[in-house]
Amino acid sequence: MTIQRQYHLPNCTLILEGLSDSTTAVGGQLDTRPLMTMLVNAECRFVGQEQYLSGGRDFFESLVRSVSRYAQEFLSQVPHPKPHGDKPDLVQLHKLKDKNLHRLIVLPVAEAVPAGFGLEMAANSTSSYAANRQGVTVQMDLTTVQLFDLVEAIDQFLADRRTLPDLSVTLEPVSRRYRKADQPIAKRAAPAALGLSTLALSAIAFFLVPVPQVRKPAAIEPSPTETTAKNDDDNTSQPTGTPTPTSTPISDTELEKVLTQAPEINDPTQLGFLQRLLYNKINHSWKTQDSVNQKLEYRLAVGNDGAIVGYKEVGKTPIDARQQTPLPELLYLPTTGSVVATEPVAQFRIVFKPKGVLEVSPWRGYTGKPTLGPEITDATVLQGLKDKLYEQIRQAWSTTPNFSSDLEYRVAVNEEGVIADYQAKNQAAFDYVKQTPLNSLLKPEAAGLSKENKGVFTQKPLAQFQVVFKPNGSLEVSPLKGQ
Repeated sequence: MTIQRQYHLPNCTLILEGLSDSTTAVGGQLDTRPLMTMLVNAECRFVGQEQYLSGGRDFFESLVRSVSRYAQEFLSQVPHPKPHGDKPDLVQLHKLKDKNLHRLIVLPVAEAVPAGFGLEMAANSTSSYAANRQGVTVQMDLTTVQLFDLVEAIDQFLADRRTLPDLSVTLEPVSRRYRKADQPIAKRAAPAALGLSTLALSAIAFFLVPVPQVRKPAAIEPSPTETTAKNDDDNTSQPTGTPTPTSTPISDTELEKVLTQAPEINDPTQLGFLQRLLYNKINHSWKTQDSVNQKLEYRLAVGNDGAIVGYKEVGKTPIDARQQTPLPELLYLPTTGSVVATEPVAQFRIVFKPKGVLEVSPWRGYTGKPTLGPEITDATVLQGLKDKLYEQIRQAWSTTPNFSSDLEYRVAVNEEGVIADYQAKNQAAFDYVKQTPLNSLLKPEAAGLSKENKGVFTQKPLAQFQVVFKPNGSLEVSPLKGQ
């Protein structure tokens, strides 16, 4: 059975096709993917270029070695020696002078698969066609962004131990003799000597300048008329502004009126969306988990836009325990009087438990099965949104992972690529969500939530994706199936 692996970056895609050696031991692996031990074809494509590279094992090994060595040389500005002496590499990279481009050259070899041939075509090609392709040198000019997307694709391959585990790159320090020669001590000391000489001449010149005479100014006595006029001006210039009213939370009486008289949001899909939004908001802001040593239960009123309108304790929850929760800082403060009891609200039960456990559920439960709402299903649109989602998460994810398992999330974006909703899909994703940038990228209004909807949930169509954060720092984004 043919095995295919893809390592996709915004500007580069690396595709490997191969087979599995059934005699290779694979026991004890948590990864259930088949182990690729034999490479049949390697293909490298770049965005914006119709031409692509393709070849066998020799081509791919040379590509991995040459790209890794060239990237180190480009970043360090220290030339690296060729490991094979005068023997030319199959794949070579050179910096183009006066241009921000890098020329990738593939020399011809007899066993190379012709460019443009896939696995099936290469297997069925005749020897005469392969012979006609011999002697052809392929070259491509890459931008720096394309080059480092290729570097990251190769890094993802090297971190994937289920694909060609026998292939690795050995990094060795460069010998001191390849370092750029230092300037002579006399040349390096010349600027300092010139500076000292200039400083000495300046000091001599200032020493010859005579000291100026300082005359004490005569005191001026202000007249009574001038003093009185100035005082009058000071008195008239004092501001007499009126105090600005400050925003305050709604009272317990107003909250009770909202809970009993306001129209209640009970649409299952909207309740599900608000439940996820509320959980993500509270969990991200909860910084005092260690101080909670008993169950703290609250009843919340949430507006149509996800804002917390008010809350009150339930059961034996003490009032002074509010400071152990993020609810006071997340509470919506009305600026124009009290909250109108005619605005629709959703009611939720929030439970803070010891050891950082948080529970969020609708106060009266669901009246039906919640859905994810209307979805974007066009394949072309999904591909563009997938690339945009990958790029914005990749740029925002700057922390070093310290988790040992994959973090799996369902992430929804609108037609502009703005993240409107996300949900953890495994326990590790719940535990380490604060190590991801998802909450900072979340924009709930992108789904269509707002106060102007007046209780009608007019959610915009969203594209659903699966996003996986890997312990090695890599990121995977793929369309969500089965929803």
